[in-house]
Amino acid sequence: MSKTDGYKDGGITHFLAEGRRVQHGKGSYTVTIPKALAMEWGLEDGDELLFTAQEGSTEATIHEPGSEGGFSVRADDD
Repeated sequence: MSKTDGYKDGGITHFLAEGRRVQHGKGSYTVTIPKALAMEWGLEDGDELLFTAQEGSTEATIHEPGSEGGFSVRADDD
């Protein structure tokens, strides 16, 4: 893909803003991760992502997995 598509060989170019549709399955909801983000973070099948949100907030944060496949939460993360 070309850089004008918002992608590069290894992931995101500059800034990524992309909407995703929530799908309902049997007892769970699914939201896909944009390919550019998966490439940028080097995500592989089976990796786990940590989602954090606060009660009453309209925002959530997805944290990049740690280098050993675990969760990585930095002190500067909101």
